Parts: sequence; structure tokens; C-alpha cells
Amino acid sequence: MMSAMETNMVLILTIFYNAYFLLAISSQLLLLYLMLKCQNRSLHEMRIYLFNILGLQFISTFSAFVLQCRIVPSSGTVAMLCYGPCKYLGNIVCEVLFHILQTSLIACATALIIAFYYRYEMLTNNSFTRSGHYKQLVISYCVPLVFLICEVLSPNDVNKLVAELTVLHPTYGLENYAILGFSDVKTVAASSQTLMLMIGLYGTPFIALVFRKKIIKILHSSRSYHAEKIVQTKSMIQGLTLQTLLPLICYCPGFTYYIYSQYTQSSSLFVEFAVSPYGFVYTIFDPLLTIYYVLPYRRTFKAIFSKHNSTTSATFVHSETARRVA
Repeated sequence: MMSAMETNMVLILTIFYNAYFLLAISSQLLLLYLMLKCQNRSLHEMRIYLFNILGLQFISTFSAFVLQCRIVPSSGTVAMLCYGPCKYLGNIVCEVLFHILQTSLIACATALIIAFYYRYEMLTNNSFTRSGHYKQLVISYCVPLVFLICEVLSPNDVNKLVAELTVLHPTYGLENYAILGFSDVKTVAASSQTLMLMIGLYGTPFIALVFRKKIIKILHSSRSYHAEKIVQTKSMIQGLTLQTLLPLICYCPGFTYYIYSQYTQSSSLFVEFAVSPYGFVYTIFDPLLTIYYVLPYRRTFKAIFSKHNSTTSATFVHSETARRVA
């Protein structure tokens, strides 16, 4: 049976995830609408990569909401206690969704890198074939696929997880959760998975900054680009850079707690609830960064907003005039 504190924390977490899902899906749908509405020729090919990123973020948002997991690490295992709707569908469904969530998060990181690479190639070679786009996308999914294989091969004995949780956390209401995770984090597969997470977490921003430096250098040294293209490219690169830094900021608390608990064999109910959902918050802001820093989308949004305000003002003036005449 849950303690009073755990019950309250579950309630707060449920409210958070509902608010998170609403905000994240709203920002993603807004970006999708603008991407379909704006037919700027300069973004015709870039949209392939933006659609790829947006699709992966939608998958991770939906999976995170349905799972609503909190991480409970120990010295040799890591358990995921899921309180979301998936618990009514059984552990197998929860486990599949968890694999989808983790893989989509890794795929988001590689998707941002190939978006950087595409912009760099366009500035250096000024051409990119359709087969080149597909080749890039296939390559970007190779890393998440290897990660998924390592994750599937990692030991996941639920009975061992439940037994250890019962001993280490006797006050946890385990019967209220769908429990999944990894029963031995020191195997080759599990260690490889952790290593890939670390490389993805810290390596993606580093690679992005390297590409950013190269792109900015090309823009400053070349005289063949007109001012509008330079401004648009610089703004887009700034947005992509921030998009690679956001996951680092959001994942660090949870990943740091995981490593800390592994080595100190200590845990905190409050920290478990606090850090677990924090890693997904970036999917709310990521689409908004795209809207702001991709100038054609920003201008399209402003045009729609201005048109709406003009229509509202005209309607108000017309109705007010009619009222006074009457």
C-alpha cells in the first residue's frame, strides 16, 4: 500500500503528465500546421529533416505520457515504476512502449545531427540528391537500432526487480504500478546501452557545436550568398544548436541521479518523482524553437496572428458601429 507521501507524489505526477502532454502536443501541432502552411522554397528539402525530428518527438511525447514512469535505481538493477494508462494493458505493452520511448529519444539526437550535416553540405556543395536524403535518414537510424538491440538483450527479470524493490523499498505500493526495467546493469549489453546514452547525451551538443562553427565560418568567408540567406541560415543554426542543448539540460538530473544511486546505493522517493519526468520537458519547447528560429515559419505565424487580430478588430468596429447606429 502507498504511503501518504507517495500517494501525493503520484497525484502531482499525474497532473504534470496531463499538462505536459497537452502543452507538448499543442506546440508540435502548431509547428506541423506552419510547416504545411508555409511553402517557402528554401525549406523544401530541410522540411524532410524537420518532419523527421517532429515525428520522433511526437512518438516520445505519446510514449512518455502513456508510461508515466519513475526510475528507481540500485547498485545492480534499475526499475521503472509506471503509473500511466499502460499499466492497464499489461507489462508487455509497457515494455514495448518503453523501448519505443528510449529509442525515439536517441533517434531525436541523431536526427538533429543529420540536420546540421545537411545544412553544412548545402553550403559546401550546394546540392543534395533525394537518395542522399534517404541515405542520411537510414544512417541516422542505425545508432538507435543498435541501442534498441542492446536494450532488448539486457536482462529484464521482473521477478528479481520486484524482489529487490520489496527488500529495499518496503513502503512502496508496488501493486499499483507496472514494473519493468533491467535486472543486471553490469552485463555487456546493459553497459553498452548506458555508454551509448552517455555519448548521445554529451556527444550530440559537441558535434552540433563543431558543425555550427564550420557553418558560421563559411557564411562569414563567402561572398556568394545574399544577405537574406545568411540571416536565415544563421537563425536556423542558432535554433538547431539550442535544440541539441535542451536535451542535455533536461536529461542531466535524471542521468546524474541514476549514476549517483548506482555508486552510493542510496535513494530518495522525492528525487525519483522529481527527476523522472523532467527529461521530457524539452519536447514542449523544441517545436517552439523551430518556429522562432526558422524565419519563414516565424513570419508565417506572425502573418496568421496579425490577420486574426485585424479580422477581430474589424468585426469589433463593425459591430460597434452597427450598435451606435441602431
